[in-house]
Amino acid sequence: MSHDTTAADAPTPEFALRRRVVAAIADDAVESVSDLRPRGRAEEIEAALRETHLPALEEAGYIEWDPETGEIEPGPNFSEAAAHVADLPDPVHDPESADD
Repeated sequence: MSHDTTAADAPTPEFALRRRVVAAIADDAVESVSDLRPRGRAEEIEAALRETHLPALEEAGYIEWDPETGEIEPGPNFSEAAAHVADLPDPVHDPESADD
């Protein structure tokens, strides 16, 4: 999967779910979408991942994602995203969190 989007044009991962995707991949804790399924509103969260967050991360080159199989792996710009995630504080209240 290749993209024309350069790292300079790509937004930094600022949404909580995007940070979780990058952090989970960095920790070797995710290989597919099902590995990202948190407790709680699973269908709602998985839909948001598939429709919004994973495509945005892929477009930025942070991940490579196969929507057919659900497989996720680091993309060509992954190290840039991982560096941003390491510097971000955990949100005090994450409105997208399934732990509500």
